[in-house]
Amino acid sequence: MGEHGRFGDGAWTRAWAGLAVVALLVGCVSTEDLAKREREADGYYKQGLSHLASNQQQAFVSFQKSIQVNPDNYDAHYALGSIHFQRKEFADAEREFRRCISLRPDDGESLNFYGRTLIELQRLPEAVDVLRKTTALPLYATPDKAYSSLGHALSLMGDNAGAIRAYQEALKIDPPTVPRALLHLELGRLYIVQGEPIKARESLAQAKSLDPQGTAGAEATKLMQRLK
Repeated sequence: MGEHGRFGDGAWTRAWAGLAVVALLVGCVSTEDLAKREREADGYYKQGLSHLASNQQQAFVSFQKSIQVNPDNYDAHYALGSIHFQRKEFADAEREFRRCISLRPDDGESLNFYGRTLIELQRLPEAVDVLRKTTALPLYATPDKAYSSLGHALSLMGDNAGAIRAYQEALKIDPPTVPRALLHLELGRLYIVQGEPIKARESLAQAKSLDPQGTAGAEATKLMQRLK
C-alpha cells in the first residue's frame, strides 16, 4: 500500500506539473495573440489616418476594420464618432462616443464630443450633465471647449444666465482653444436677449477687435448696428 501511495503522490505531482505547463503555454499564446491583434488594429487605424484628408470613406472602412480586430481600440472608435458627427449621423456618433467613454471614462475630448452629440440629438439635460462633468475634469487640457459647448446647450434650454457664466469661464482659459472672438460674440448675443445693451456692446466690440476681417467680427458689426 505504501508503494502505491508513493506512486500515487508522484503521479498527481506530475499531473499537476503538466497542467501548469499547459496553462502557461495557453497564457503565452493568448498574450501573443492579443498583442498581434492590437498591432493589426493599430495598423488599420494608422491606415485610416493616412486616408482621412483625401478619402474619408476609405478612412472610415479602415477604422471599422480596426475595431473589428480589436473592439477596445479607443482611437478608432473616436475617429468613427468624429466622422459620423461630421456626416450628421448623430445616433451612430453617440454609440461610438459612448464606447470611448466606457474605455476612458475621464477623457475630456470624447466627453465633450459626446455632449455636443447629445445637443444635436436634442437631449439637452443629458448634454448639460455630461458637459458639466467635462469642465470639472482636473486633467482636461482644453476645458474652454467644454465650457463653450455647455454655454450653447444652456442657451438652447433658455438658461441665458447659465450660458453667460459658461462662456465667461471659457474666456478664463489660457491659452485658448476656442477663438475668443467667438466667445465674445456669443456673450454679446446673450446680453442682447437679456436686455443688457451696454454689456452687449462691450462684448461685441471685443469680438470685432479680435476678428476684424473674419466671420465673428462681421457678425458682431451687424449686431452692434442693430443696437444703435
